[in-house]
Amino acid sequence: MKALLLKIWKALPESELLRGSLVWLITQKFLVGVVGVVINQSQEILLLKHTYRKKYPWGLPSGWMKRGEQPMKALQREILEETGMTVEVVRPLIVEVDEDWPRVDLIFLCRLIDDEFSSSDEVYSAKFFTLTELPEIMPSQKRIIQKVINEIYNLRRGENN
Repeated sequence: MKALLLKIWKALPESELLRGSLVWLITQKFLVGVVGVVINQSQEILLLKHTYRKKYPWGLPSGWMKRGEQPMKALQREILEETGMTVEVVRPLIVEVDEDWPRVDLIFLCRLIDDEFSSSDEVYSAKFFTLTELPEIMPSQKRIIQKVINEIYNLRRGENN
């Protein structure tokens, strides 16, 4: 099948529009999420309480990228829109693939610049939690937090060696 598709591809006119449209039609589509891990001076993690989540209302700051948007800018925009808070996106941490949904999440370490919270249609509370007092959150987000904590621990351990 692949050989046949390559023959068809080679026979197509050198049209970026035609070839781009064909690629768009035959490739899988998925969402790209951006997730922020904001850790304060006391090593607590920022969680947001969402208005639309029933089972797990608390979760990491996150949202969807828009077409043509840079991931770090998308995360800053989402956090500002949902909380009124401003963050500096420090660096990428990990990439997660959702096993159940066509989605890829880009997880970033963030630093809070402006912590003045204001509620929105999506988020009505924001709070920092220690690792031992985390509320019930989605299992996928719990795994993300654990991976991030392990990564930060390994980075610090490497700096001390």
